This record gives sequence, structure tokens and C-alpha cells, in this order.
Amino acid sequence: MDLKKLLTGVAMLGVMMTGTAMAGTVTFKEIASIPLPTTPGHGDWVAFDPGNKDVYISLHGSGMAVVDTTTNTVVHSYLDIPSPNTMTFDDDYIYETAAEGPGAGKVNQIVVIDKNTWQIVDRVTTVGTSPDGMFIDKANHRLYAVMDDDNSIDEYTTGAHPKFIKKIMLMPKNPVAGPDVANLYNGWIYATDDAYVEKVDPNTGNIAAIVNYHLKLNQFGGTKDMFFDRARNVIWVGTTTGGFLLINPDTLAVEKRVKMTAGADGVAADYGLGIGYAFEGAIPGFDYYSIADQKYLGTVKTGTKKPSHSGAVDPATHLVYVYAGGDAALDVYQPEQQ
Repeated sequence: MDLKKLLTGVAMLGVMMTGTAMAGTVTFKEIASIPLPTTPGHGDWVAFDPGNKDVYISLHGSGMAVVDTTTNTVVHSYLDIPSPNTMTFDDDYIYETAAEGPGAGKVNQIVVIDKNTWQIVDRVTTVGTSPDGMFIDKANHRLYAVMDDDNSIDEYTTGAHPKFIKKIMLMPKNPVAGPDVANLYNGWIYATDDAYVEKVDPNTGNIAAIVNYHLKLNQFGGTKDMFFDRARNVIWVGTTTGGFLLINPDTLAVEKRVKMTAGADGVAADYGLGIGYAFEGAIPGFDYYSIADQKYLGTVKTGTKKPSHSGAVDPATHLVYVYAGGDAALDVYQPEQQ
């Protein structure tokens, strides 16, 4: 198969489908399965970098891999990152968390990788413990890391050698599962913690709004990853037990609940096609949704056994990259309109 011709065709498909994808039925075709340098099992995060067309994957147990999507091959791997959780990136660096948790000798770091040399340039021991979700404020050169065992978000500078700035405490005071991920929308931090979502001022650390959705908590928590539909001014919040919560970004009130097959950890959105995704750890697959119609469309089976757990989308080609944890592979899916 000529991958360049395939990607060109997919890009043309995206142009034709943009804004009209929901006019017909969308199905998904697996076009590649990329072996990863890891063992089968739970991998925590997948991110697509539009700047270089690479996909970054936090591997099972330890390590991070970089996949070149033009060749569908692993081009870099960093296997000495223990207990990797999440990565984020800017134009020059990738920031990956190592989160072994509390205890003497445990590693809790932000590992910085230079995108020009592809070398690790620093390993910053975090002030908090168990760094998990990360996000970046490019405009203000700020890096934020959610600290699972501190119930906080720690703020750092960006660059080759991040420096700690301050700690932002989250609610509730005594969480069961603790915080998971957070994102920055319209100048506000939106964080998930147990069954809560909270809206935080990044400048002062003050919580402007917080809502308990009274979800049944499991070992993975309650509220999880999210994406922001700016066109309809609604945040889609994935959960482990309550489906998608579609909430108002000002009040955090639920405007709608949408079904989910088995509970999500990672979610993603392809705004060009108008499709949202929920990547699920309890099944080998992912759900997909109409963002405009705010409804479930279907489920795609991935790999041979669970978990899927995390994935990402290329907004230009519309290809979906899913961590098939049970197969230690990154599966690639192409949306097709029927």
C-alpha cells in the first residue's frame, strides 16, 4: 500500500466531508496496526502533534514512543520513563510525566524531550506527587501538571528546564480517587476530580464554580477527560460510569447526558468532521458521536482484547489513532462516509 497516496486520499475525503459528515452514515476502516516497544496492557495517553505529524504514546509500565504518521513507524522511544501518565507539548519540547507515586526512592518527574534533537534534556522532580494530566498555556509559557496524590495542579514555566511557580489546590478536600486531567478553555482551568468538575482561575487559584455530578466512583475515578465544543458553547466530559456529560462552561450545569458503551478515560474531537470520540478501557474499542446533534452514533472494535483507553485524531487527515493496549499496538482508523 502506498501510504502517501492513502494519506492524500484521506485528506481529500476530509475536505469533502467537512461540515457534512453527519449527512450520512460514517463507518471506520482499520488501515494500520503499528507495533509498539512495550508489553500488552494499560497505556495511559496518546496525543497527535499537528506541528510534525507525530503521535506520542505513554507506554504500558514504562516509556514513551514517537510514531511518524507518514511512515507509520516508531521513530523514537524513551523506555527509561517509569510509570508514564500523560504528555503535552509546545513547538520545541515534549513534556512527559513519570509518576511512581509516594514513597522513598519513587520517581515523580516531568521529563523534557527536545523536538529538534530528540534527546531528553531534563528530568524535573515535581513538587507534587504522582503527576498525571498535563496541559500547556503557550501564550503565557506555562505548563500545568495535575498531581493525583496532592489533589492539586502544579504550575511550571515551559522550556528545556521547567521551574515551579505555584500550587493550585483542588476540591473536594478528601477525594476518593483524586484528580485526573484538566484543560484550559477561554482563560479558565477546567479540572476533573472524583465525581466533580471545577472551574479555576489560573492566576489566583480560586475556584469559581464546582459541581458534584454524584457519579458512582470506581477504581479509575468518575469524571475524566473532556473537549470543548465552541460552536455550541458546551464541554463534553467523559466519565467512567455516567456516559458523556455535556455541561455549560459558565455554570457547569449538565445540559444533556449521552450514552457511552463502557466508560471513557481519554476523549477527542474532530471538529472538521463534527465527530467526537470516547476511548474506553473496559472494552477493546471506542465510541463515536455527532457533535452537532449531540448523540451517540456507534462503537468501533479495536484490537483483540481490552483496553483501548486512549486515542487521538489528526484534524487534517481525520485519521484516528487508538492505543490497542491488549495488543501493544497503535491502531489507525479511517472514517468513511456511506
